[in-house]
Amino acid sequence: MGRRTSIVALLCFALLATLPAAAAAGAKGGGKSRCDGKAKLQRKIGWGPRSDRKAARCVERTRETLRPENAVPNSTVPTRDELAYFHANSDMPYQRWVDGQYTGSTDDIIEWAANKWGLPEDVLRAVAVHESWWEMSTLGDNGDSFGIFQVRRPYHCCLPFTRDSTAFNADYYGGIMRAYYDGKMTWLNNPDVRPENGRTYRAGDLWGSIGAWVSGRWYTAQNAEYVDWVKFRLGERTWETDPWFPTNP
Repeated sequence: MGRRTSIVALLCFALLATLPAAAAAGAKGGGKSRCDGKAKLQRKIGWGPRSDRKAARCVERTRETLRPENAVPNSTVPTRDELAYFHANSDMPYQRWVDGQYTGSTDDIIEWAANKWGLPEDVLRAVAVHESWWEMSTLGDNGDSFGIFQVRRPYHCCLPFTRDSTAFNADYYGGIMRAYYDGKMTWLNNPDVRPENGRTYRAGDLWGSIGAWVSGRWYTAQNAEYVDWVKFRLGERTWETDPWFPTNP
């Protein structure tokens, strides 16, 4: 009986070993994640953020097929000393919660940041397409903007982790968007800034927040053009349809 049991167990193990990775719990195509669906906008002002671990439990993990060249930055997280420097030098309203402590595929990382900050994951995917085509090596603004969300110096702190860590880059972007959405960027209504805005800054405006990333102002013509591009990428789901992403036709 013991020998038969051992043989059956070995056969079962061999069968399981042949199953595709996508059948594993939490993988794409394997059913809902433990958050029961996509990350979506948490409309309550001042919501969250989720802890890194809770956000990670929401991710439907994938293998890196869209941007394999991101392997190193996807597995890089800031050290304790680097985070201490960031927290001491950043004036971003939610900097205390930004730490980039997550590793995974590029898509996993975007999904993690969206879940952490209560933002729509497909909007973040679309922004990352427009900013960098999901390539962490992207340098913009004459070498001053870095990574998949093009975090720009000197306006945003800090190198090297905004350049070297995909998770930190995405975490920082999520934190900034949440700060705009939550009404934390009140300096936009200062007398010296207000004339440069198209509208009075207010909380609860997702697309206003997305647009502010490109100019640091509220509802300008530049912002409107930027938002139109993001919406275009969102509508066509570029990350699933464009041949620039290796797994697409």
